[in-house]
Formats: sequence, structure tokens, C-alpha cells
Amino acid sequence: MRLGSGPYTIPISVVGATGLATITVSLGFDPAVVRVRAVTEGPFMRQGGVAATFTDRVDAATGRVEIVVTRAGDQIGASGSGLLAAVLVEPVAAGRATVAAGGVGSLASGGAAVLQFSPATVTVK
Repeated sequence: MRLGSGPYTIPISVVGATGLATITVSLGFDPAVVRVRAVTEGPFMRQGGVAATFTDRVDAATGRVEIVVTRAGDQIGASGSGLLAAVLVEPVAAGRATVAAGGVGSLASGGAAVLQFSPATVTVK
């Protein structure tokens, strides 16, 4: 990323899911390097025309983003791969920031979903 340019989109993707009914994702970043402008919902949890509830909360001071998406009353769940959400950021200072992710999920059939997350590094010049 370049200072004075942007904004830039950080995609939050799901890969290889089976029957996902609810997912909560927490992102952490260095607010001295990037600032979140917006969080938008991706189409993954609405596949098959199922209604989903999308909520997000950004804490710019601590560098946290919380995303929760729920397919209410769905008996099948979302499967496969796709875009869960997109985080629109802008660079505020030169440096490197790791965008760390974590979270939990539940399956439409009941029980917890096994989730794995991969961090991303953002470099601002």
C-alpha cells in the first residue's frame, strides 16, 4: 500500500466449508499503520438464497474488527468457498502490520465448525 493512496480491500474468504450456519471472525491490526473505513458483507453465507444476518463492529483505537454472520433457521448451512466479507482500509503511516484472524463457527447440523485462519501482512510505503 502507498501512503496517500487507496483505499484498499482486504478480502476475508472461506475455503472448503461444509454446512456452516454461523461464523464469528475477529481481526486484529496495527491502527498506527492502517485505518478501517468500512466492512461489507460477501455473498458466501447467503448462498442458495438463504437470508443471513451480518453484523460488524470496528474498534479503531485498539485495531479490532468483529464480524458475525448467521444463517438463521437454515438446516443445510453454507458450503464450499467464497467471500465472507471485505474490509476496506486506508494507510495512515509507513510500516508493516499483521492482520491476525481468529474466530468460531457452528454447523447447521449442530456442533462446532473447525476453523483455521491465516494471517496477512500489510506493508505501507
